[in-house]
Amino acid sequence: MRLTISLFGSLRDRVGKGASVQMEVEAGVRLREALRRFEGERGVLGAEVAVALNGSLTRTDPELADGDEIMLLPPVSG
Repeated sequence: MRLTISLFGSLRDRVGKGASVQMEVEAGVRLREALRRFEGERGVLGAEVAVALNGSLTRTDPELADGDEIMLLPPVSG
């Protein structure tokens, strides 16, 4: 199944491929596993990254579905 990983701010700059990346995973993959794989391929995540699934912030580990969008938001400083 195909997921979209959307990156914002400094995370987008580190990947250098625009605002989103497509990722293929097998059915049944959970959010944390998809993030672990993405980190392994690109090495851009940190402990402070906020995660949203389909537009809603989440701290859970749901099973993903085809077409889901994972949004990675870096920490905000002021």
